[in-house]
Amino acid sequence: MRMELGCGVRVMTVKGRGYLYVWHYESRDGRRRQLFHYVGPALDHEARRKASEVLEGYARKAIDDARRRVQAGKSGAMAAGR
Repeated sequence: MRMELGCGVRVMTVKGRGYLYVWHYESRDGRRRQLFHYVGPALDHEARRKASEVLEGYARKAIDDARRRVQAGKSGAMAAGR
């Protein structure tokens, strides 16, 4: 079982200015891809607060997904052992 879990916040510089992006992994076309979502200017307090909230949501989803996959793996292994 292969799992790619992760999410984070990244500052990307465009024309000398920093901008906040939240990234996470998502399944598309049968592959896991890293996606970036623009949040706002890196120096903006509201953008940093929003990035923190968005990141927390992605982290919670990734943890829940990992728990489901591990549980499914355990159930499959137990059924195979019977």
